[in-house]
This record gives sequence, structure tokens and C-alpha cells, in this order.
Amino acid sequence: MTLSIWHDERISGAEILDEVDVAIIGGGILGAGCAYEISKRQGLKTVLFESKAIASRSTGRSAGFILRGIQAYYNNAVKAYGREKAKSIFEFAEANQRLILDFADKSGADFEVLNCGSYLLASSLDELDDLKASAQLMTEDGFKVEYLKEDPIERDFYGALHNTGDFAVNPVKLTKALLENSTTKVYEHEEVTSVAPSKNGSKLLVTTAKRALMADRVLLTTNAFSPLFSSWFADKLNVVRGQIMVTQPLKKRIVETICYANYGFEYFRQLPCNRLLLGGCRQQFAEEEKGFGDKITKSVQSALESYLKNRFPECAGIPVDYRFSGLMAFTSDGLPLVGELEKLPGLFFAVGCNGHGLGFGINMSKTLVEVALDGEDAGMFAFNREARLHAAAASGALEKGP
Repeated sequence: MTLSIWHDERISGAEILDEVDVAIIGGGILGAGCAYEISKRQGLKTVLFESKAIASRSTGRSAGFILRGIQAYYNNAVKAYGREKAKSIFEFAEANQRLILDFADKSGADFEVLNCGSYLLASSLDELDDLKASAQLMTEDGFKVEYLKEDPIERDFYGALHNTGDFAVNPVKLTKALLENSTTKVYEHEEVTSVAPSKNGSKLLVTTAKRALMADRVLLTTNAFSPLFSSWFADKLNVVRGQIMVTQPLKKRIVETICYANYGFEYFRQLPCNRLLLGGCRQQFAEEEKGFGDKITKSVQSALESYLKNRFPECAGIPVDYRFSGLMAFTSDGLPLVGELEKLPGLFFAVGCNGHGLGFGINMSKTLVEVALDGEDAGMFAFNREARLHAAAASGALEKGP
């Protein structure tokens, strides 16, 4: 987020080029979702800045899964957050699925929706126990789910949890469709180098190497790259790399659902073009996969190749056409952070999607817009939720348990 004087293309001392109601920083699923949501409101002038190409970062380097849920299985979410909050989190993700499908129907945009359902596959007996417990709790809480005692895809798994409402998309096409159906002016390949209060403090001055403009509100949707925007995020987000490989097209269909195995540390799907996409295996090299390096590594790619050989022996000898990586941002409690940057009033953020940016997606964008423009409370995603909870307990606003 720094700008050398030699790269500054603006004329020294030039006047502000424009004034807008909202400036969005980040052209992934969250930024595009914000642009689409704001466009439903009349008369708001909005711009979006993306330092690279649209959806070229984490969104466009994902597997395209739209799952109902988060990285934690439901039984573990109940243990971590309590029954009521866990239910709300999964309902939030389910609502996100509806928003995406509604957008597909209303816009007519083709972003390769594959209504295939998902299997959460048990790679161990312990994981199978977690899936069984999750299925029981989810059924009690009104979620449609099926517990399977045997491997539904016959790949030596112990069983599965079947979510019939889960689906997959082309994440780049989805992101671009959201922007195309908005009224937002998009600036690609243009990095925001600073955001600062205006002279009178009523607006925010947003600067790039090419232009400067005034905005009433700024929405930051840069997720894993947020610590590079402001050091305030540095101790709040754990940035790690995920890697994927994609084979050449297979001769036939061998997997009809999207699959999430070993607590999400491995995942795979067969694309409409019959290529097999396989991602994960980073847990074996946890320290190596930390940080902002956008690269593939021999260790993880070799582990993916071994996984492919063991689970899909019929793919032996099939060349790999694509190997790529993407960055994810994890928070201490596994939930995103939404709020207003304390040292820069008027700048609002939604970051830390914990590897499930598409699963939070449009619904998280809707939440951010409502927080920034309407003054709504971020609720369970409020960045200062722990401090608020402690303050409430200290004041006696919350009943203490036994």
C-alpha cells in the first residue's frame, strides 16, 4: 500500500477528480457483492478498485464450492459457539446460497451453477463420529441433511454427511456477473495507495497512482491482503496459502458431487469440462504455508499427487494442466470480522472468511453494506465481539452460568 514518487502518475497538486458516495477496495466476491447490493439503492455513486484483475486473488483461486456451513462441522461449531449461535451461522450460509441462486434467476447470468449437493467425507472413524453427531444436531435444528454410514463415492472413506442444497459455481464468472449487474464504476489494475481523512474530516480521500477522489464511505473487502493495507489487521488475521491442482479432462464422469474430506483439509470436484480439481494437503506443511507468498510448492503439490493416486487410481498417468495457489485469512475464533476501522472513521471492513469466502459471499456483502450505510449492528460478526461480551458480563447484562 505504498506509492513511490516515480510511480505517481497524477500531476503534483492536482485537484480531486471526483466525489462518490462509496468506494470499494477489493474486486473479489465480497467487493462485487457490495457493488451489487449498493446498486439496489437509488442515487448512490459507487466505484470499485482492484489492484489486479477482477477475482484474480482468493476468489478466483478457490474451488468454487458454495457450502452451507463453515470450516468447523456442526457439532464442533455448537461446542465452540453454543447451539443458538451455531444455528445462526449455518442459517447465514444457507441464506447466502439462496441469494446466489436468486441472483442467477433474476440476472440470467451464466456462472456455471452445478446443483450437485456435497459430501462431507470421513477420512477417519473419529471424523465419522463428528459427522454423525453433526447430522443429529442439524436435523434437530431444522436443517435438511443425510448421514451415510458407508462411502457414497466408493473411494475408501468411512462414510459421509450429504448436504443436498450445496452447489458449485465458476467463481470468476459469478464475481464478474455481480459487477456487470451493478451500477458501480470499476477500476481494474489500480491499487489504492492510501485512504485518509479529508481536510475537514467529513469525507475520506482515496488515492491511487492515477487519481484521487473523495468518498463518504469506504468498504474494505481485501480479506487476506488486509494486513498489507493496515497494520491494524496484522495480529487479527492468520494468512495461509492453499494450493490446487487440476488434471486434463477425463474420459468419463467419476465424481458427481462436490466433496470436502478430512475436515476440509482435502477437497475435490469434477468440473463441467471433466477435469478433476483437487485441493488441500497444506496441514502437513503448516509452517511452510504461512504468509503472503503466491506460489506453489513441491511439497504440497507432491502430497496432492499422492492423494490423487491413492483415491483416484484411474487417473494415473493423466497430466496435470493447472497448479495454483490462493491466500486465506483465518481469525482466532473462526468467524469473519466486520466493523469500522477505529483510527479511520468511515472505513468499514469485512475480512477473515476462514477459507469460506464464497460460503459467506453475497450475504456477508449485504451485512457490510447495512453496517456501513445504515448503521446496523454486525452482530455475531462484529470485530469487537469478545470485548463487547466481556463488557456485558462485567456490567451484569449477561447472566453468568453455573
